[in-house]
Amino acid sequence: MSMSPKERFWDVLCEYRSLLHLLLLFATVLLVLTMMAMAMGDQQTDAYVISIVTMTILASTIVPIGYCVWRCGTMTNEFDTDDPSD
Repeated sequence: MSMSPKERFWDVLCEYRSLLHLLLLFATVLLVLTMMAMAMGDQQTDAYVISIVTMTILASTIVPIGYCVWRCGTMTNEFDTDDPSD
């Protein structure tokens, strides 16, 4: 039986789950560092505006990557909390 394009997409994407984890970690660290730089910097400079744009881009990257990691985890039952020994 042939897989639908949607199922094939998720199968291929989930093969790169370890890289998605790494990308999620990298983007999250960059977001935290940007937030720290904003807190320490002067809010009247152009760098503050660039930091806001950077935070927006990072947040809009983290959300879909996080969803993909979550979806791949649920497809492989990685996040299944039911104890099979019960």
